[in-house]
Amino acid sequence: MKRRVARLLEDGSLSAGQVLAVTFTRVAAEDLHRELVSLEVPNAEDLNGRTLHSLAMEILMRNHVMETLGRTPRPLNGFELNPLLEDLNPAYGTKHERRKLIGAYVAAWSRLQHEVPGYAATAAEQAFADELTDWLVLHQAMHIGEVIPHLYQYLRDNPGAPERGEFRHILIDEYQDLNRVEQEALALLGEAGAVCVIGDDDQSIYSFKHAHPAGVREWAQVHNAEDHEIGECRRCPTTIVQMANSLIGFNQDRLPRQMAERPENGVGQVVIRQFQTADDEAAAVAAKIAQLIEDGVAPGDIIVLAQRAAFGTPVFHRLRDAGVPCKSYYEESALETEAAQERFAVFKLFLDQEDRVSLRWLLGCNHNRWHAPAYGRVMAHMRQSGLSPWETMTQLASGTLSIPHTASLVARFNEIVHELDGLSQAEGLDAFIAAWLPDPEAVSLLHEAVTACREEAEDVGQLFDGLYDAITAPEVPLEVAEVRVMSLHKSKGLSSRYVFIVGCVEGLIPSRPEAGTPQDIVRAKLEEDRRLFYVGLTRVKASPEAGRPGYLAITYPMRMPAAEAFRSQIAAVSTQGNVAVLRASRFLAQLGPTAPAPAVGEL
Repeated sequence: MKRRVARLLEDGSLSAGQVLAVTFTRVAAEDLHRELVSLEVPNAEDLNGRTLHSLAMEILMRNHVMETLGRTPRPLNGFELNPLLEDLNPAYGTKHERRKLIGAYVAAWSRLQHEVPGYAATAAEQAFADELTDWLVLHQAMHIGEVIPHLYQYLRDNPGAPERGEFRHILIDEYQDLNRVEQEALALLGEAGAVCVIGDDDQSIYSFKHAHPAGVREWAQVHNAEDHEIGECRRCPTTIVQMANSLIGFNQDRLPRQMAERPENGVGQVVIRQFQTADDEAAAVAAKIAQLIEDGVAPGDIIVLAQRAAFGTPVFHRLRDAGVPCKSYYEESALETEAAQERFAVFKLFLDQEDRVSLRWLLGCNHNRWHAPAYGRVMAHMRQSGLSPWETMTQLASGTLSIPHTASLVARFNEIVHELDGLSQAEGLDAFIAAWLPDPEAVSLLHEAVTACREEAEDVGQLFDGLYDAITAPEVPLEVAEVRVMSLHKSKGLSSRYVFIVGCVEGLIPSRPEAGTPQDIVRAKLEEDRRLFYVGLTRVKASPEAGRPGYLAITYPMRMPAAEAFRSQIAAVSTQGNVAVLRASRFLAQLGPTAPAPAVGEL
């Protein structure tokens, strides 16, 4: 992608503004721009290297689309979905089923590659969309996934929009991870120019947002385009390439092919270990990493991949306690506890008492149903009166308004107001932090993030801005000085000389389907989980010239706490009391003869 952009700009017939490079992450966009500038490519400073979401929001805002639709571009944090899910009508199914409907809604109801985006399939789905958007409008918020459907709708309905003829060349990275509505939005942006897509159907791992490997597999044929194959794996040791080829070869829904090895990369080192408990596994992985660093390995050369934080976070905590530089990249990891989420919501509400989502969250926290019945009565009054949640609760608290069965909400609101009044008395930023986080140990990861952001902040507003970016958009930089701990999904596009894949158990990788799931869906999900494991394997980078041949450790436990397995949606083989019994992932048996035999013991 970098070479193609460089050639386009070096030709001299194009301005940088006529070239759009769409990348999967902000860091990838910045890296593309930085490298082209360093290579002194003409006009590279003005290159449009963007993520699709940032581009979409810019287009929507400059064309006043959100204002016209009566929408407020205040994105929901992940934890803020919980009260929303409770407030939605239970007739739409369990909270899990309602969450899946939200996923279909933000994919513009295009669940399959051949479906046309923008149309709910049933009256029930349209009713759900209406109720969801009503809640979001009432709370002046947006689900971040709504941005692309709104962009598609704007471009489709406005054939004269300047954006549909703005770019002469569009280059799209990681095309296999785009769903149908994302593909269609980019097609409209590129209809007046040439389009180049880069992707690998063997790395299609985002079916939860309704992306399918067929998207990239069929693109060249559908668009009558040239297809250029990159067959050699320049990154991995030969053993890893052989293991990855063996694994992915078990997938039936793919074009048969194999990555070619690069002999000069060497064979690398692979170890596979089973441990008695998840705690033993975390201790062994952390100990091995500490030993590697003591032996001279840079922390930034090490990645820990675990598909659930239940396996990754214990490693992170052990590393941190041992003084090893490390960083967790799980979504909103600094807000992993409800105590941290509450502190963050309080901060938002302190800055803006009309932040309706934060007030809704705080009113319902620490209650098993988020006070949904009582809050439903408050919402009904808000719709009739036009009052905001804060105004409604203020009238309830003062006694000028009476709504039956809302006493618990009023009591909680009074607690919130009392704390906000106390925070407003703090003089100076450090005094505010001390009052806002009275028990830093109870929210240690949040406190660490605050400490890191404090250096650049001069006031409360600047502190929040830095903290918000650090927590909600934890992009993984290409060059780091810490051990990185993250999910397999998050590792996409990265590579490292030392890779640990932790928690490789059946019921997680691959996951266990729900009872009654149609067989074709079961098969498709199994193949996607295999692709996900394939992505993890191929993060290993061989650097023989630097004396680093590439190291992969695959680990898994035999037991873990049953409650933790349940919370993390890890399907155990069986449960014995409060212990979940686990077994090795079936994928280990599919790694081929070059993979070492699993063993028990230290790494």
